[in-house]
Amino acid sequence: MANSDICRQVVPAGKDLRGIPLLNLVVMSCALFICLSVISVSANAQVLFGSMVGTVTDPSGAAIPGAAVTVVSAATNDTRTVTTNDGGGYSMQTLAPGTYKVTIAKEGFQSDANPSVEVLPNNVARIDAKLQVGNISQTVAVSTTSQQLQTDTADVHSQISATALQDAPQPTRTYQGVLNTVPGMVPPGGQLAGGTNNPSKSMNFAANGTGTSGPNVRIEGVSATNPWVRSYTTFVPSTAAIASVNVVTNSPDAEQGLSGGPSVTVQLKSGTNSIHGSVYYSNINNWTEARNFFQPVGQKPAHLIDNNVGVTVGGPIIRDKLFYFGSYEGDYLIQALSGIVSVPTPQMLSGDFS
Repeated sequence: MANSDICRQVVPAGKDLRGIPLLNLVVMSCALFICLSVISVSANAQVLFGSMVGTVTDPSGAAIPGAAVTVVSAATNDTRTVTTNDGGGYSMQTLAPGTYKVTIAKEGFQSDANPSVEVLPNNVARIDAKLQVGNISQTVAVSTTSQQLQTDTADVHSQISATALQDAPQPTRTYQGVLNTVPGMVPPGGQLAGGTNNPSKSMNFAANGTGTSGPNVRIEGVSATNPWVRSYTTFVPSTAAIASVNVVTNSPDAEQGLSGGPSVTVQLKSGTNSIHGSVYYSNINNWTEARNFFQPVGQKPAHLIDNNVGVTVGGPIIRDKLFYFGSYEGDYLIQALSGIVSVPTPQMLSGDFS
């Protein structure tokens, strides 16, 4: 039975709720809850999370089944543990993006610890381990800092970090303004009109020959593509509130089937066990602007004062369990435009066009 059919049968047609016994109301409330749960599960976006896979072997290369693989989030202390299968392999899905400490242990072998493994949205981190024979209390520290070739997924994607969003010089202060750094991406249209937190100022873009109505943008797993004008998005979050941007330009997985072009996943920042935040102020004005080529000599550039201010703050509500993060950004723009126009003379206004 379809989800909509279940919902229609919760309350029979033509009946008043006052005439329904309390038990029936409870049953129908439970059915409604299940209905909404089913609908919400089908809308869950897997591209918002990352995953971790790997193989655990002994010094001879033989698989080690039953090894415990434990990952601990450096930001929230969230802990997850799995065991390797008969082939020595393991897999962890739906990991929240962030930095993790990975420990692999098995009785009779020295444990393996990697203190800094970065998990990115829509990415697969491969952490293989070769355990040495010895006491489990002995630990071999492994550090993985170099970039590794992505071999566990077929899609072609790029990652834009929060540092790149903050440091890249661009006039719009939006993540869309740096999409042209991704290979194959067409420079976004609307660079001069783009702006933060203004849906009407979102940009249109494309990649590898696709149209501007093909891209699909997800913010925290929720589609932000404008349903009426698909070349634009309904919301442009502040760059200070973005943790990373993942852009798939070729061979997307089935979970990104709504995209007819590049698939963009925007991951927002979140709270951690430590209080963190930022305050920033950006100013643009016409004091140092050069005269427009078409402006008369001696005429100053059009009046422009653009003040962009913002603040972010995040931290724990209940340590290791519940966190908060919030951001605000305001763009206060005072702008004038100059031009050469023709106005009617008094004779023209009186009807004399001679």
